[in-house]
Amino acid sequence: MIQQKSSHYLFIEALANRLRIEDLDAVAVKDEFYRLEAGLAGEMRLQQILSEYSFKHDAQIIYNFECKNEKGSTHQMDALILTASFILILEVKQIAGTLFYKPAQHEFYRIQDDGIHENFPNPFDQAYRHQLFLENQFASWKLDIPLLYTVVIANYRAKLDNSLQNFPIFHISGLPRFLENLNKRFPMKRGNLSFIRSKLDALYFRLPPRRTVESSRLRRGVLCRDCKYLHVMHYVSGSWVCPICRFKSKNALKETLHHYRILIKPEITNREFRDFVGIDSMHTASKILMRLGLEMVGNGRGTYYIIPENILGEEKYIELCFELDMFGREMESASKS
Repeated sequence: MIQQKSSHYLFIEALANRLRIEDLDAVAVKDEFYRLEAGLAGEMRLQQILSEYSFKHDAQIIYNFECKNEKGSTHQMDALILTASFILILEVKQIAGTLFYKPAQHEFYRIQDDGIHENFPNPFDQAYRHQLFLENQFASWKLDIPLLYTVVIANYRAKLDNSLQNFPIFHISGLPRFLENLNKRFPMKRGNLSFIRSKLDALYFRLPPRRTVESSRLRRGVLCRDCKYLHVMHYVSGSWVCPICRFKSKNALKETLHHYRILIKPEITNREFRDFVGIDSMHTASKILMRLGLEMVGNGRGTYYIIPENILGEEKYIELCFELDMFGREMESASKS
């Protein structure tokens, strides 16, 4: 199963491709997307490691677990490993350079090869906050089961300073051995796995994006993915064709509607469709919307269409695997240079 993207990731991904080039936030959005993409690549590397590991007893893994606590504050955990003997929270970091920690100050930072010093949010405090929240939940469910956390570094070229030696952090390749030690440390079953999973499923809440954008700041048209969304494609003989690189696609329109759904709203009228896609004819727009098979609601001028969450289909998930694999390779090559 492929790593699920958060709503915020999907929003920033679409925004990075749609925001007008001259927008004052364009560079900052691109930088944020790069960081999110690096994080997702690390989480998929975690998923690969865990898919190869043979658990000694029944176990379940929840990736990108999101929820709210009773005060409305949010929690986002990269992964939860559920067993009947223990629960493990995993915080994944895709950070390069040499990593340091000052525990008295709760300061987590890195020094890169060029000497640049950069602070990061403390992953131990992040994971501990999740641990306290889940411990309170488990107590309310009358569950008495060990709940632990650890930080795994997905960038194998990162260096861990000795200041991190006595803290729960290690390279992702060490996760199988860490799990083996946990199996020896907690051999007895302490809870019902199905019950734990059902409670966590009920607690799950998909968090919305952490920002919004005005429609006027977005570029219109069906944009060419092969040109990194720089050029508007034209509709020619049943396909969308880029006038610059000649890339041809029958599904480019679906990605455009995906952008609209993520950045603006899931409902779209004929007029809004024409404005966003760049079509003049109301009749042509109606034919295209009907051909897409979108759910139609209402009659006459009040008619609108529902853009489904899965409009991109399975082929986009296959592309995601390939793109993130290439992204990881690029990061490794950059580390070597």
